Amino acid sequence: MSPWMSRAVFLVVAVFFLLFFLLPIWGTLRTAFQDLNGRFTLEFILEVFRSPLYREGLFNSGLIAVLTTFGCLLLALPLAVAYVRYRFPGRGLLNSMLLTPLILPPFVGALGVQMMLGQAGALNSLLANLGLIDAARPVDWLGEGRLTGVVLMNILHLYPIVYLNVSASLANLDPALEEAAANLGCPPWRRLWRVTLPMILPGVFAGSAIAFIWAFTELGVPLIFDYDRVTSVQIFGAIKDLNNNPFPYALVVVLLFFTTLFYAGSKLLFQGDVAGGGGRAQRWHEGRERRVKKEQVEMGNVVGIHFSNARAPSLSKW
Repeated sequence: MSPWMSRAVFLVVAVFFLLFFLLPIWGTLRTAFQDLNGRFTLEFILEVFRSPLYREGLFNSGLIAVLTTFGCLLLALPLAVAYVRYRFPGRGLLNSMLLTPLILPPFVGALGVQMMLGQAGALNSLLANLGLIDAARPVDWLGEGRLTGVVLMNILHLYPIVYLNVSASLANLDPALEEAAANLGCPPWRRLWRVTLPMILPGVFAGSAIAFIWAFTELGVPLIFDYDRVTSVQIFGAIKDLNNNPFPYALVVVLLFFTTLFYAGSKLLFQGDVAGGGGRAQRWHEGRERRVKKEQVEMGNVVGIHFSNARAPSLSKW
């Protein structure tokens, strides 16, 4: 790329970044920290923490984010280990299916889950027809306030992000380190916990941070489940106020503060590079697979030779 083309691309990106990122943030900060007379104030920010409604919304948003991140890790870690470390039929197809939630809007899945697990959903209708539950008092499978449904839908939508990051870290991991631990007698589960997991923590952190921040600020899924006791929905409801209400802007500032604090703190705790070998793990597993096939062929040849030698005396009689 020529120098003038590079400058032009840089200028376009800088203008786009200024217009659609910095200016909206500046407008939000100005509204949140200015009173009606245009003077600096912290009253709106402090009122967010004084209000029981806003405190409940922040607590529920944090709870959803923590449960979603934990669920994504429980789902993505075993899948990533199985995909990177083992070869089995349909491996490529399984990987494609695991990434399908990335191309689907989350509210589409939320509608499906609500139709299946809602109080008037298909599961309760089936159980009522079988006589297992009372049709007049259906089971609330999604939990009180639909919190369970929001968490479940966030996990199903965000686990591919954690899965991709963990898979990339495992593929770049130097297998010699695990081989050394195995040679010293370390059992597989302890090797995974004491050797593998600490070395892929940067990848785990990268995926978990995205999942946490995404779930913490998610709007579409709580709206579909009619769960309005989270900060994102409170902002959405208050921003439609035509009286230039400053509290939704203060809530946005508080959300930005907590997401930035979480990312910075996690970065300081888990910063570092993956102890990798430039994709050696992937090549090592492929080479091991080729060696196994070669050994199988050689073993077949040896068995064939021995079988021929054993049959030679009886064949010579003919």
